Amino acid sequence: MMTSPTTQNKRSSRGFTLIELCVVLVIISVILALAFPRYGGFLTRGSMRSEARRLAAMARYLSSESSRQRRVHYLNFDVDKDTYWVTVDEGKGRPVQESTHLTRPRTLPGGIRFKDVTVFAVRKKNAMRRRVAFYPGGENDEALIHFSDYGKDRFFTLHIKPYNGHCALYDDYFKGYGKLFE
Repeated sequence: MMTSPTTQNKRSSRGFTLIELCVVLVIISVILALAFPRYGGFLTRGSMRSEARRLAAMARYLSSESSRQRRVHYLNFDVDKDTYWVTVDEGKGRPVQESTHLTRPRTLPGGIRFKDVTVFAVRKKNAMRRRVAFYPGGENDEALIHFSDYGKDRFFTLHIKPYNGHCALYDDYFKGYGKLFE
């Protein structure tokens, strides 16, 4: 049985050659190489936002726990090690580390760090500390927590407001407002 020339052309044109596949892979690689640095920034910003939300939730939790337990709770920061943890005042000014799942020590995920942490004490104006106190009466120290990536060109700010653990998130380096922040 003989095949026509058109049938032979259809059979030989099925599929791609190895050269065509290599060219497509090179084009896709170039596009990904150009797009990934921008996409990587979204990942870092997402990590900063996620960590700021976790800290905001912890601030609300500590505010309610300090009111419920009638004890001062502290949110502590080690800026150099990019860690934070919770302690509770057991009396006579002796804070003891809290060890529940929600309050265990945490380290920031890779790629982000604390740029700085500024805490303005409610009871002593302009006192700077690296821990935020949550008091049984519902007030707490006001704080600005700045996150950055290791390239130091992206920032995210968590502002813990002075009452009931209320927080605000800013997609940039927020310096604050009013006389307290000047």
